[in-house]
Amino acid sequence: MKRPPPRNTLRHLVLLLRSDARVNGPKPWRSRGFATLLRYRIRRARKFGRWTCALVLLPVDLLLSLHRPSDAEIPASADIGPALHLPHPQGVIIAQSCRIGPHAAIFQQVTLGGWETGIPRVKARAVIYAGARAFGAVTIGRRAFVGANAVVTTDIPPWHTATGVPARAARRTDAQAATTSAFLPRES
Repeated sequence: MKRPPPRNTLRHLVLLLRSDARVNGPKPWRSRGFATLLRYRIRRARKFGRWTCALVLLPVDLLLSLHRPSDAEIPASADIGPALHLPHPQGVIIAQSCRIGPHAAIFQQVTLGGWETGIPRVKARAVIYAGARAFGAVTIGRRAFVGANAVVTTDIPPWHTATGVPARAARRTDAQAATTSAFLPRES
């Protein structure tokens, strides 16, 4: 079994971009979500990588910033796993040290904001629908759904759906059907 490349290197960047491209369809370069993730991944590699990596990626970062400005605010200090799906990245705001697991999906106008108590965490394969907000040290569990315009102030357990203001979690009865969602790839 091959060992994965060290974090924040060019090989690791290519690995993450491949997984992001697979989620964004057959022509990922046309997707605004992929362009936003590309810009984030390059800035993160420049900030936390070696100086040679930062030097090589500087022109690419400048070109992307000038070519296609983004409506999403994703700082380089956020820790985002592979294959994040951003179908509509307009208005997405992610806090400084927020952690997002692999294969998550975040729709437009979502805010994952820090509060006095901490930063939100999104686990693997969670889906956050349009306009949802999560504040403070909350954890959105594995394969949890957060409904549109919900305000999450408490933890959402795995396999639950949270809706309302403030969001209340309810156990999902479609556990088998949830594994075949239209926009999340199947687990292998």
